[in-house]
Amino acid sequence: MTCGAPGMRIPGALCFLCWLTLSFPVHADPCTPAGHGQQARVAHVTDGDTIVLDDGRRVRLIGVNAPELGRDGASDQPLAREARQLVEKMLAEAPLVLYVGDQRRDSHGRWLAHLAAGGDSVERELVARGLAYHVAIPPNLGLVECLRTAEFEARSARLGLWGMEGAGPVASDAVVTGGYQRVRGRVERLLFGDAWWIEFAGGFRAVIYPEHQRYWSRQALAGWRGQVIEVRGWVYRSRRGEWRMRLPTPDARLPDLP
Repeated sequence: MTCGAPGMRIPGALCFLCWLTLSFPVHADPCTPAGHGQQARVAHVTDGDTIVLDDGRRVRLIGVNAPELGRDGASDQPLAREARQLVEKMLAEAPLVLYVGDQRRDSHGRWLAHLAAGGDSVERELVARGLAYHVAIPPNLGLVECLRTAEFEARSARLGLWGMEGAGPVASDAVVTGGYQRVRGRVERLLFGDAWWIEFAGGFRAVIYPEHQRYWSRQALAGWRGQVIEVRGWVYRSRRGEWRMRLPTPDARLPDLP
């Protein structure tokens, strides 16, 4: 895939990144959350994307998903401890400012917020070092441009998770568990109804629900047919036993690097 003016060719991944940049609002400083923050104190860093404040509030960082620490005898995911250590270091060295998102809480009751330590975005530092993946879930899209750029640079330099084979994508015909994953495979069919379905080789399906379709180009999606596509997000099993993934915004698709 290429794009550009006549006589000028731009690699597909850069073209896709440019298109994404035009898809969301642009702020003067893309790494500074809009609105007024609130001073806060941290009591505990649970993992790379979750903290507990001294007032008891549990806070889930907006825009990132860090590797999980092992629980109940399970092993840590790659770089999970490094992600937590980075957050601990940043929050120990500078004042913490909390910017609560437009959607204030998640389904687990955690507060959703951006964090700044000494003026630096904690989420950006995680993504820029390859210690977390960028996720874009409406309506909390305030730092999308910042985090998208940081992730593109980390991928290009193969930093952190992007340089580890064990953290690479799962083939669409080899998905056997739920949770956050990168899945890669050939798109065999697209169905555009009330929900838009993308069917991959092996029976894996991605879905774009009506409330998120305004972020997508139906024409661009139609071009996925027959292509090998990588998507990322939370995999779950449907009542019919199918492995599925919701795609809320185009940032859920990982284009191939130039």
